[in-house]
Amino acid sequence: MKITPCIVMSGNALEAIHFYEKELEANVLTIQTYGEMPIPCPEALKEKVANAVLRIGESELLLFDAPSQAVTKSEKEHSFPNHLNKEAVVTMHLTIENVDKTKKLFHSLQDGGQIIAPLEAVPFSPAFGTVVDKFGVTFILMTKL
Repeated sequence: MKITPCIVMSGNALEAIHFYEKELEANVLTIQTYGEMPIPCPEALKEKVANAVLRIGESELLLFDAPSQAVTKSEKEHSFPNHLNKEAVVTMHLTIENVDKTKKLFHSLQDGGQIIAPLEAVPFSPAFGTVVDKFGVTFILMTKL
């Protein structure tokens, strides 16, 4: 069994993918829009991301635009159903090899976002902090001892 985190976006998955490529050195393994899929979809969804897989270091990350969040209200009736209107919060935990890289990533992720816990030395890490990026994704950054 393999567990892969998946970030469900609100219409800005492509922007997030480009941001993570630059700031997290992600490699795009696959990306497919709703318009490229063999199923009908509203015009507003055709350029939105239906499925993307990124490789970040040794890990994979999935992203997609939730159809019910990526279109206007009038288009939603032709979209996919919302999954029980429940929310779950997923936090990405990044273990980084050195303090300088941790500082760089923390600074990049906080741009347009919000610091939850400042980057600082703690008993289990020389650089540890939490930040929410401009897409609302929470990242815990930790430098290995």
